[in-house]
Amino acid sequence: MTIAPPLETVTPAPGGDISTPARRTSERLARTLARRWGPAVGECVVAVVTALGFTYWGRSVDNNPITRIGQVSGLSNLQFRLALVVLVILLVVGWATARGSERVRAVTVRLAAAAVAGLGTGFIGAGQVFALRGTPWPLNGPYADNNRILGWAEQVLHTGSMDAFYPPAVPYLLGYTAKAGLFDGEPAFGLKWLFIAFVALTGPAAYLAWRSCLRPLPALAVGLLPALQQTLPLKPYSPFVLVVLVPLIAKLLLWLRASPRFTARGAALRGGFLGVLLGLLFLVYAGWHLWSLPGVIVAGLFFYPWRTGPLRGLLLLGGALAGFLLVAGVYLRILLGATGTRDQWCSGFAMTEPAYIGTSPLTDRAWDEPGEYPGVGEFAGLHVYAVVALIGLGVAVALGLRKAVVVAPLACFASAWFIRFWLAGHMEADQQIQLFPRTMMQIQVTLTALVVLACVLAVRKLAPLVRRAASEPTRQFTAVGGLLALALAGGMIGSYFANQYLPTVPGERLVGSMAWESHQFRKPDGTCPKYADRHTCRDFPHRAVIESAPVKRMVCEYPWRKLGPDGSVEMRSSRR
Repeated sequence: MTIAPPLETVTPAPGGDISTPARRTSERLARTLARRWGPAVGECVVAVVTALGFTYWGRSVDNNPITRIGQVSGLSNLQFRLALVVLVILLVVGWATARGSERVRAVTVRLAAAAVAGLGTGFIGAGQVFALRGTPWPLNGPYADNNRILGWAEQVLHTGSMDAFYPPAVPYLLGYTAKAGLFDGEPAFGLKWLFIAFVALTGPAAYLAWRSCLRPLPALAVGLLPALQQTLPLKPYSPFVLVVLVPLIAKLLLWLRASPRFTARGAALRGGFLGVLLGLLFLVYAGWHLWSLPGVIVAGLFFYPWRTGPLRGLLLLGGALAGFLLVAGVYLRILLGATGTRDQWCSGFAMTEPAYIGTSPLTDRAWDEPGEYPGVGEFAGLHVYAVVALIGLGVAVALGLRKAVVVAPLACFASAWFIRFWLAGHMEADQQIQLFPRTMMQIQVTLTALVVLACVLAVRKLAPLVRRAASEPTRQFTAVGGLLALALAGGMIGSYFANQYLPTVPGERLVGSMAWESHQFRKPDGTCPKYADRHTCRDFPHRAVIESAPVKRMVCEYPWRKLGPDGSVEMRSSRR
């Protein structure tokens, strides 16, 4: 009989430990998480820090934002700083491409793309900081939508709640920050910096949302270009929600198709995660959800795994609905209870030919009469943007109709397109607008995304042909070229929008008059802002939310005010 030798007792060395299977497993898991999630977290941090950092850097631009020579100098200083940062990014990416390993190149491109996304809209944020230099008040002061938002914020500050069906996130955030003593307890001061933060973070948010579906460079192009196109410093939370919503819908469709491969718990948790994100966006601005819903339902029917795993798909959709209702259910109930509210604000946008999808007017000079847009580069009555958008739409559908990243913007576009004409078609009979002109922003964002996706899909089709045609394999500087082009696009588009919102006197009837108004109100210490007109100013008016009574017949007015010879304000009536 063979007697087994006694087990040896292993004594660990000083400071050592006995390796166990559980410990080895945990170490492998930690390495996997660090390898997979480390770069993802890095992308988030780099994008946000770059956007907010460049925006904050705008505080050191000490030029005069009122005079034209000061405005040009200020924008040039911002462009010079942007060029320096981009040069550093390109040098790092170029070095990684030529000398680094495959993993180093991949991580470097991810972080560089995130930085460019932050710089794109961070430039516009810095432009807003420069435009409002010397005044604590927000863009356009207490006028237009600011009046209502600040009035609701005051309600939250004093009562803890607001009596309105407007999306509550912004008023509650302003009210609670003022109650906490931030921004000197003044909601208007918080509104200035909140709007600037929304402007700066729109690019990073769009990029990071598309990164859940696409690789870095395509995600940068598809996310940043529509975000830059629809920059709206006066109401920045609206485009912020839109450019994030579309890629989240694409991710929902991707997970819906892949749900048979998930466990029951995994499907429900993934759906719940997306539902919470969609609910948070709904609390910031709800219009895009409502206008996208019909198209998303139709797209969901095509992506639902009817044969391979209907239960898993149901769990994912149920989790999404539960997450959404958990966050936004209370507000959804309030919104549904206000369906009888009439919107009768009829501006020149409502009087424009309804199928027009070209540039939107920012100035009276570029849009002389309601219904007329600048005819630059037209083809048979179509703006050059419309021609490019239609070609891109056709190519994207031809090459990627089965892909969720194409179907999501396509569904949102089609939904807004039908709703736009339905509401506009009933405008005369119902004597109400129902916000239908705002569908144009959704139409333009989705079409621009489809144009970029068409380019991405076309490049993927042509890439194998280019590789086979190459005589010998070499390292391509594709990332350097793509980042350079998108960084320059961000700087040039950002400069255009920043310039539009620089202060101009109201008599010129430019959108820059909103920034000019911000310099005309007295500061809390009783002094006038540094750049107040003729060093005189007035008190910031008491805010009160005034609801307009419905009228039997709408009176459509031109959106830009005209000053009469005596300085009085006149409104020019549009064609009705």
